[in-house]
Amino acid sequence: MNQNISLNKKDLIGINQQVGSNGKFHNEDSIDFALSIAKQNKSWLYELSYIVRGLLVDHCFEDGNKRTAIIVIITYFDDNNMDYDKDKLTKTVWNISKKNIADINKLMRMIKNAVVP
Repeated sequence: MNQNISLNKKDLIGINQQVGSNGKFHNEDSIDFALSIAKQNKSWLYELSYIVRGLLVDHCFEDGNKRTAIIVIITYFDDNNMDYDKDKLTKTVWNISKKNIADINKLMRMIKNAVVP
């Protein structure tokens, strides 16, 4: 558990395209920053929270940020062998996006709340 996966910009573009969007950036600097944080070998949840903030608060892609965030979160959960509540996850992503929650500690708590113990 707590292994770090290494998503890169190309992976995120691919996920964005998989969910039906064009993979074009709206705010590329935000995702560059989030990915630079991920290289610091912090906890998977810390890394994930920065990527989610880049997607949902900073709107790094032109379209499909919420759908991309859900797939990225599920990828992290799966890679860490964690079960999650699909409805809680969907509601969490929607709330982060709607309320523009940028606080990393709050994001970590919200994302972790979707995990089934």
